[in-house]
Amino acid sequence: MYTSYFDKFPKIEYDINRAQYPVYDLATNIFFRLGMLQSVLNNTSSYYVLELEDGETPEILADKVYGDAGAGWIILFANKIIDPQFDWPLNYNAFQKYIIEKYGSVETAMTTYHHYEKVVTREVDGVTTTNRYVINRERLIENDLTVPYNYYEPYAISSSQTADSINLKADNLDIFITADADLDSGETSWQGGSLAITQYVNTYNFEGKTIVETVKGEAITNYDYENALNESRRDIKVIKKEYYTQIIYEFNALTNYSESFVRRLV
Repeated sequence: MYTSYFDKFPKIEYDINRAQYPVYDLATNIFFRLGMLQSVLNNTSSYYVLELEDGETPEILADKVYGDAGAGWIILFANKIIDPQFDWPLNYNAFQKYIIEKYGSVETAMTTYHHYEKVVTREVDGVTTTNRYVINRERLIENDLTVPYNYYEPYAISSSQTADSINLKADNLDIFITADADLDSGETSWQGGSLAITQYVNTYNFEGKTIVETVKGEAITNYDYENALNESRRDIKVIKKEYYTQIIYEFNALTNYSESFVRRLV
């Protein structure tokens, strides 16, 4: 069961209706802040980043780190998570259910596209880096062919087809595909009758180093997009255990004061 982020916050009297004769209700003070926690988070040496395991909740993690499952709120605070139901990574079963509720089925999510990307991979001295750029699926304007464009489906100028070959001219590309061509080789791919960005490799030298650059286009499915978004939430800031006692001490001091103040009002 998830710790509610606001359950630990002190209560205040608040006139919700703002009538002539105010009637006060107890409300959670969502503006409550811990100075100790914020100062700890401002010091990068006071916390570390941990990759969550599937199914790990704030309570489970707090129990592992602090020996106190009730300190899950510290984990949520450190990561500015307001809604642990949706801002915390979903486990496999919950993720599948989320996909079905949003897209109708897992199969639909896997066969429909969220966006398109240009992927640039560079290898230098055995170290590989990858950069991704969101691009349009189709050319938005028909400009001069010398103007550089990044889009998933090149604008086809003309094409011709015989029984055993296809010759397609797209912008400044002239690609000839035979019937026995291996379209899964990575050199070209065929999408919905249009040619996707051709994967190509450049090799060049820069400051005495050989750089191998590979460029290709990728269609990102809704499933892959949602999965990447969910996985990105697995890297969680964890405040080191030595700060736990001081944080709890300050928290109890402030909340006890706030609660006793409310009791005096009522």
